Amino acid sequence: MRRHSQRSGFSLVEVVMAIGIASFALLAIVGLLPVGMKSVQNASEQAAAANVANSIAHALRSAEKVNATTFSNSFASQPIVYTIAGTPSTIVWDTLDLNGSTTNTASARLKARLVITPPSTSNTNGTALISIAWPAQSPNLVWSESRWTNAQGRLTTGVQFLPRP
Repeated sequence: MRRHSQRSGFSLVEVVMAIGIASFALLAIVGLLPVGMKSVQNASEQAAAANVANSIAHALRSAEKVNATTFSNSFASQPIVYTIAGTPSTIVWDTLDLNGSTTNTASARLKARLVITPPSTSNTNGTALISIAWPAQSPNLVWSESRWTNAQGRLTTGVQFLPRP
């Protein structure tokens, strides 16, 4: 009677195949890293834009009375001023960082625009349009159409506000 020997290991072909399959899977994952990093950066900029829009709206809504008809506050070192029954005004921030602070052009990540339509009386609502685009180096504002071009992302929101007594 002959005894069959038991195999106790893997052949060279099996090991090479396993390494090849594992290498292919790892290369596919490494290839997706840039896409994932870009998505994380875009999500970060989108969240920052929402926070900046909220901060601009808060600054507008908390504007203090300067005289009988004029209200003022500031955001990112720029005054936000409106006058009851006054003309609409526009404020642009070209170089904002992700925290909403004015920064140098090289490290700017966001551009923002605020268009204020003041209330007609002290008892009526005023309206404002806040628009933010990113990255700061590429977006251009088409004033006649009130839209951003060359932006990877943009956020626009409307705000209503009442003058503070």
